[in-house]
Amino acid sequence: MTHVCGARTAAFATNFRMSSWVCQTFMVMVNRFGCWNRAVQVLGTAALLLGVIGLTGCEEVAPPEVPEVPVVVDPGPPPIEAAARSMGPIAVCAKPIPPPASVPADSQVKLVRELEPEQWLEVMLPSFEPAKGLSASAIDCTGQYVFANEALRYGISTTGWPKVVDPEMLDVRSGPGGVQAVRLRAVLFENGDVGGPVALVRAEGDRAEVFGVGVYRGPINAKLKPVKMGNETMMVAQAKRCVNKNTCRKVADMYLVRRGRLVQAATVDLERTQRVPSVTERGLYAEYKLTTDVNYTNAGVQLHERVDVRIIPYEKGGDRDSNRVLRTVEFSRLLRVDRDTLFSSNESLWERVVGQD
Repeated sequence: MTHVCGARTAAFATNFRMSSWVCQTFMVMVNRFGCWNRAVQVLGTAALLLGVIGLTGCEEVAPPEVPEVPVVVDPGPPPIEAAARSMGPIAVCAKPIPPPASVPADSQVKLVRELEPEQWLEVMLPSFEPAKGLSASAIDCTGQYVFANEALRYGISTTGWPKVVDPEMLDVRSGPGGVQAVRLRAVLFENGDVGGPVALVRAEGDRAEVFGVGVYRGPINAKLKPVKMGNETMMVAQAKRCVNKNTCRKVADMYLVRRGRLVQAATVDLERTQRVPSVTERGLYAEYKLTTDVNYTNAGVQLHERVDVRIIPYEKGGDRDSNRVLRTVEFSRLLRVDRDTLFSSNESLWERVVGQD
């Protein structure tokens, strides 16, 4: 019987030209179970047919080649966005304007242009019509009610509504890259402050663009200007207030552009003077004077603060050594962008020095 099984196995392998490893495996199964029929039962008809039909010959057969699967690398966000942000701010509102006559229509050159203040109002406040005036319910180009802002609460229009806008009520100041800060002094407050809409804008080529819109309340002579800080374009409003001749404060309110709005991010003392009774020189005053140098860098707003402390007499004078420099303190700190704010890990020098002498 064994001889018959062996003969049948050899004939089967010869007729179907099984590969060497299939032949060896099949013969092991025959020797194990004692007969060809038993081997077939164990291996299974399907597996046997797959091993025999799928191979050609008893010679060594190279394994099938596996095609290379191309590796697709995600390129990430388009580089155009990053380049645009690094070159300048992104407009949230825009309005076409007639191209300058001195530039051909097919020219690729985009000139930074100057618009009349009233033209900027029409871009900032789409419903504004010079002939009709400014409405108390005016909506800016981002869809916000201008005079519903909390900063303008209790402000009044001395000429009523709608308010006819005089060019003298508008202030436009230029900054880096042709960006301008536009301010409208529309309402008056009891303490003498004026307030109204403000915006960072630029007219280039045949487009008038608005990068950020907000409101500002401050002295009538406050100066608003655009500044560049790394990839950020900010608006800085400088204003000075004095309680009396010996107590004055000049501040810089810094606004970041966020989601099309001008968001107040920090307030920095640029100059400050105050007199308080001295705690070390009885009967005398200590006068504190702060000056701050501001530099806008890629890392943030660099502040170098200096406080000069003097011992001074009363208004009527004195007979003691009462007009002398006591000390000078200096300190540097950095305001970093943290989402919608400019954050400093250190307290201002003024808060740490005043009242200690």
